Amino acid sequence: MINLDQPLLAYLQDDPKLAKQVFSGHFGLEKENLRVTPSGQLALTPHPAVFGKKEDNPLIKTDFSESQIEMITPVCDSVEEVYEAVSNLHHIVTLALENDELLWPNSNPPLIPEEEKIPIAVYDDGANSSSRQYREHLAKEYGKKIQLLSGTHFNFSFSDTLLKELFNAFHTETESYQDFKNRVYLKTAKYFMKNRWLLVYLTGAGPAYMESFTKIASEEPASEGAQLIKEGISLRNSSSGYKNKESLHINYDTFDGYITTIREHIEAGQINSMREFYNPIRLKNSHTDQSLDGLAEKGVEYLEIRSIDLDPLEEVGIAKETLHFLQLFLLTGLLSEDMELCPNNQEVADRNEEITALFGLSHPTLTDCSGKRVPFVEAGMAELDKIEQILDLLAPKNKVLHNVLAKQKDRLLYAEKTIAAQVVTNIKQRGYLSYHLDVARDSFEQADLEAYRFIGAEDLELSTQIVWKAAWKKGVSVEILDRAENFLRLSKKGHTELVKQATKTSRDNYISVLLMENKVVTKKILAENGIRVPFGENFTDIEVALESYAHFKGKQIVVKPKSTNYGLGISIFKDDFNQDVFHEALKIAFSYDESVIIEEFIPGDEYRFLVIGDQIEAVLQRVPANVIGDGVHTIAELVDEKNDDPLRGTDHLKPLEKILKGPEETLMLSLHHLNWDSIPERDRVIYLRENSNISTGGDSIDVTDEMDDYYKDMAIKAAKVADAKFCGVDIIVPPNPTDYERAAIIELNFNPAIQMHTFPYEGKRRMIGDRIIDYLFNE
Repeated sequence: MINLDQPLLAYLQDDPKLAKQVFSGHFGLEKENLRVTPSGQLALTPHPAVFGKKEDNPLIKTDFSESQIEMITPVCDSVEEVYEAVSNLHHIVTLALENDELLWPNSNPPLIPEEEKIPIAVYDDGANSSSRQYREHLAKEYGKKIQLLSGTHFNFSFSDTLLKELFNAFHTETESYQDFKNRVYLKTAKYFMKNRWLLVYLTGAGPAYMESFTKIASEEPASEGAQLIKEGISLRNSSSGYKNKESLHINYDTFDGYITTIREHIEAGQINSMREFYNPIRLKNSHTDQSLDGLAEKGVEYLEIRSIDLDPLEEVGIAKETLHFLQLFLLTGLLSEDMELCPNNQEVADRNEEITALFGLSHPTLTDCSGKRVPFVEAGMAELDKIEQILDLLAPKNKVLHNVLAKQKDRLLYAEKTIAAQVVTNIKQRGYLSYHLDVARDSFEQADLEAYRFIGAEDLELSTQIVWKAAWKKGVSVEILDRAENFLRLSKKGHTELVKQATKTSRDNYISVLLMENKVVTKKILAENGIRVPFGENFTDIEVALESYAHFKGKQIVVKPKSTNYGLGISIFKDDFNQDVFHEALKIAFSYDESVIIEEFIPGDEYRFLVIGDQIEAVLQRVPANVIGDGVHTIAELVDEKNDDPLRGTDHLKPLEKILKGPEETLMLSLHHLNWDSIPERDRVIYLRENSNISTGGDSIDVTDEMDDYYKDMAIKAAKVADAKFCGVDIIVPPNPTDYERAAIIELNFNPAIQMHTFPYEGKRRMIGDRIIDYLFNE
């Protein structure tokens, strides 16, 4: 019989809007991974310095060991959002590791050294740090090896709207809102404690371990010095895993009883503090430092599930469907009848968890609260049927959740479809170390493919995504103030910075921005400070500009809008041109601005220098948009083929921009007596632009380390003249690079794109997002 809280279900059914709130809530993940060397040994190097002090970074810390990274998502409002968050953190950490280190993808450790060589996490206060002292206590009480078992903690709270509505309908006369919340979460936790064996079966992924790690009676040898638990699911959730020395049975009937029984265990010396209370589910309060007194005073705000193994089958260690199922499992606890949850079943629940962890693949017989033996599949299906009834009543059209449930039922019926069974198959085929190292390397490659984007923020400019990613790496929180404008608020330890489009910050004053935006003013100010710029004239009327044709005829010139950016509206004439072509270039430029500049063309190669503060952070050679002929395809077809590169996109959402087929490109082809249907011979380079901006389809080549210091100093001087802290300086370097007096600055850019430096077409990636965060937060 399916025992659900019928009055509560009926109440929710009568209010469809409230029923939707049942499936909302607040979500968070804490994911631990060990760092390993390429050969699968525990990395003994310090926590990577790029993440800053572990005490100050709320997103990327260490757990017990210096070798054990912990990724902590912000509080999120949906499964999708928290999955995106943990994916982003996983990618950030994966790509930031040095010495070719990888993230070990299993809860059970790789090759580990002698116990005394396992490094405990280090803190600034040294031995006086409370965090260090706690870890020293764990090492003494449990040993260092067992602390290396890693996993994922799932934090969840029901929506405030749901809880307040249920409080109004179901609270007792003497019950406060916080008392009611405590009761709701106790009820949910009680259900979890009784039925947690099912979660171990469905999410367990760690039946294999190195033979030097531990010894279990039901083990059998695997390859590469590893052992398998026969028919096992999860070492970590067994009595040989990460557990208190003895089962700590807690009173889940009342909140006071919960607090009192934990306190009794502390006073009896069974645990050191609330932090050492390792039950698979804990009642938590975000405003405390994990102290029992803080929880007693403030009450419960959320639940923490601690029993989830890392999933090697998933690139980031956990599947989105698993997160959905965890929420459904807790929801079932809320909607189950109290009378079904027998109060003294903890010893029975412990045995069911143990037998599932060690023998789950054989579907062992379980025990119910009355001591009766129950078939494994029957017991599991009873709980999954409850979830199905809830979905049928409250979310009948939610295909995602119904599919999640169907997959869990399939795994219950067929043990070979469980995560653990699939991991075992892979280990038997490929070896314990080899399989997991392959998974880790695949995860790195996927992270590298995703390196240019922040998952869930793909609608933002790529430069903004890069800064967001860097902020999280450094432990800086990010709030979107205006998504359409790419406007962010960055915060850390009381320090706040407003940033728009990655490089528009409070560090640059308004007049500096206006100066750089205005090409006429830029040239005057630079020239007055002894920096060579191209001479030219400014026009506000296209007819007057057209009359200057006779003056510019036969010269090498550039026609461009006065206040444009990204190289838009620019035409360059290095060869002879007629009046019609000159008129077309003017029309293009005036379409972008009411004022147009015609200036001399400076021969040489164009380079972009990125200045932050008073330092050169990157230098790029920019090659104009081009295709290479093959003697078969038209220019239009070659452009389409080049644009198929997954790194090319539009609107600055990818590292490279697609080559356009606009009027500027058409004009460029016509100057060389070509059109879009022309078929260039093999290996002939066809330039579609004279200007080399990456934003118009150009190729970026990093030359930071090779660039002559003369030009770097020139760029820094130009930025200082404009009093600019974030500045892109475009310099034409003459054909003979040592012919310094022929070099010229053609533009200053007040909002320089950073993706072309971070992900160049060729050359070293420059971590410009990191540099921006460091500069803004003075680290």
